[in-house]
Amino acid sequence: MNNKVILSYSLAGRKNALELTRKIYGYNEFSNYSKYKYPRKGILSDIPYEKISKGCIMFDKKYEPKIVEGFVKLKLKIKVIEIKIVNRS
Repeated sequence: MNNKVILSYSLAGRKNALELTRKIYGYNEFSNYSKYKYPRKGILSDIPYEKISKGCIMFDKKYEPKIVEGFVKLKLKIKVIEIKIVNRS
């Protein structure tokens, strides 16, 4: 049995949506005509997750405090749902 969490968020109506997306997922920054590459980490960079749809991700329950804290710091409205995945074979 695995405990998973589904987190839903919305960037609708936000002028800084690209900035927030970069803070959530991370991005690569390039300089000197792409000669140098600088990976910038986001909240989800070191955490295994599945993107279910636009604005909806699923991850293990043990990462919930870190992720929720990051989203709260970004002042995003979130909805968190805990689910249990059971394999019946």
